[in-house]
Amino acid sequence: MRKMIGAFALVMVTLAAAAPLEAQAQRGARGFGMSLDDQMTALTERLTLDEEQVVMVREILETQAESRRERLQGMRGSGDRSAMMQAMQELQQETETLLTEVLSDEQMEKYREYLAELQQRRRPPLSL
Repeated sequence: MRKMIGAFALVMVTLAAAAPLEAQAQRGARGFGMSLDDQMTALTERLTLDEEQVVMVREILETQAESRRERLQGMRGSGDRSAMMQAMQELQQETETLLTEVLSDEQMEKYREYLAELQQRRRPPLSL
C-alpha cells in the first residue's frame, strides 16, 4: 500500500511538473503546479538546454498536458483512483520517452533528479 501511495505521489508530482495545466501556465506559479514558463526556465537552467531543445521540450510538455486533460476528463467522476493512477503513469512514461528523443542521457538523468527533488518538496513530513 505504501508503494502504491508513493508511486501515486510520484506520478502526481511528475505530471504537475512535466505537464502543467494551461490555466496555470497563464496565471503563473500558483496552485499545485508551476507555470509552463517557470518550468521551462528551471529546466533550461538545470539541464542546460540549447535553443532547439527549449522549443522541443516546451512542445512536448504542452502536448502532454493536453493529452492528460483529455484522458483524465472522463475518469474524474468515476472515483477510480487506480485507473487514474495507471493513466498518469502511462502519461509520464510517454513524456519521458518523448524527452529521451530530445535530451542527452546526462540531461535525462538531471531531469529525473529534478522530478525527484520536486517530489521531496511536495511530500509532507512524516509524523509518528
